[in-house]
Amino acid sequence: MTTRRVLALLLVMMAVTVVVARTRTPRQTPPDVTTYPVTGVVTAAPADGRLMVSHEEIPGYMPAMTMPFALAPGDPVPAMSPGDRVRFTLEVASDSVLATGFEVLGRDEAVASALRGPATPSSARVRKGDVLPDLALVTQAGAAFTTKDLRGHVTALTFIFTRCPVPEFCPLMVKRFQEVQHVAAADPDLDDVRLLAVTLDPAFDTPTVLAAYATAMRADPTRWQFLTGPDAEIARLTRAFAIHVERNGVLLDHTLATAVIGPDGRVIEIWRGNGWTTQQVLTAMRAAPRATE
Repeated sequence: MTTRRVLALLLVMMAVTVVVARTRTPRQTPPDVTTYPVTGVVTAAPADGRLMVSHEEIPGYMPAMTMPFALAPGDPVPAMSPGDRVRFTLEVASDSVLATGFEVLGRDEAVASALRGPATPSSARVRKGDVLPDLALVTQAGAAFTTKDLRGHVTALTFIFTRCPVPEFCPLMVKRFQEVQHVAAADPDLDDVRLLAVTLDPAFDTPTVLAAYATAMRADPTRWQFLTGPDAEIARLTRAFAIHVERNGVLLDHTLATAVIGPDGRVIEIWRGNGWTTQQVLTAMRAAPRATE
């Protein structure tokens, strides 16, 4: 091979190396984001852009708990299965919490075996078109609240607890309900809209606690009720919506569900997790059939 051909080949190889290096440029972290290293065990395979992880304490951010983490947009979906022990970076911004840079460290077969136990029958879940289960709860004002109180209204229902520390969980649900409340108050066509936030922690979230929380969240009591009740009633409702709740010290590990209920008590739309938007809820409410006189 001539010297000229060798030089040409080296130039081509250098160009390819530069292109590959550019395509592998690490994802840049925005300047307003705080990062935390996280270690835990996967409890459910990636789905809908989220990965469920039972993680260890994240010093300076949150205690150990089990929760779904939103995957960073554009990142490849990690090939993981329940029982995988992982390490990743949590990027916390003012309006988002994203997980990125996953690394599998090994396997926890004890966890994997436990997760293979019998699952809750999917037929028990409330689905679109189903009638909402009977309610026997109590408002932040201490008044009884039953399914009859929903009749004639289009209602959005979600689940929270007042001590929730995770920005993308209960605080985000409340923020979106605040947005729905604001839009509904200015739109005569949404005058029949009502909002319900059911606590997942009835032992702590008494009517008095919920009343203070509702005031702090600027909830209009004529439109937005915070509900608590006996443990058995809350458990029955969370089972119907397939919400996992597990106590973790003074806090809770939990999943999420939000639904829009029609004036006839039937579920118009339901969202699992926190992927829904305020606009989706408003669209479902506007499209709901109205009660007839």
